[in-house]
Amino acid sequence: MAFLWFANEPDRWGAQRLLEADAALLAPDLMVVEATNAWWKKHRRHEMDMVDVEQAVTNLLAVGIILTSSAELARPAARLASELGHPVYDCVYLALAATRSASLATADERLRRGAERVGVQIWRATA
Repeated sequence: MAFLWFANEPDRWGAQRLLEADAALLAPDLMVVEATNAWWKKHRRHEMDMVDVEQAVTNLLAVGIILTSSAELARPAARLASELGHPVYDCVYLALAATRSASLATADERLRRGAERVGVQIWRATA
């Protein structure tokens, strides 16, 4: 969802509201790479200039998200991936939410269902 903050895309999931929330934002360090890769894809499709990709990365890093090492989350993510039949790289987010008793903000419907199966609360934008 962080990709949407600086991508000039429709915000169908209320991602912008995450920035307005009065709660700490947590993410695995992998999130920065994934968001940057998504912006790079937009650049490859000529939908975003490279200077805008670089600015998006700068802006993302300035948000103040508390990043957790993906290596620290690998074991619980692997266990969740096995239990849910879902890719490990997505389960890293789920593992972080589970270990920190945090809500999971995701646009991935399959991951949402997995989160609900293991008792992780889903963050939802409110009006």
